[in-house]
Amino acid sequence: MKKVILTIGIILFIIGMFQGSRYFLDYNVLSHYGKGYVWGSAIILLLGIAFIIIGLKKKKIST
Repeated sequence: MKKVILTIGIILFIIGMFQGSRYFLDYNVLSHYGKGYVWGSAIILLLGIAFIIIGLKKKKIST
């Protein structure tokens, strides 16, 4: 299950990076729709990072 979460996280991270990077530097010039697109890409990027962290986290064994 962790491998699936890690894979999904990597895919979301890559999608968010490529989508947002095209318009990030022009943020002040964008319309409200364009700004929403950049924010959506940022949310996808953060969600991907969270999935990657969850996928890489090792389960603690209690003794």
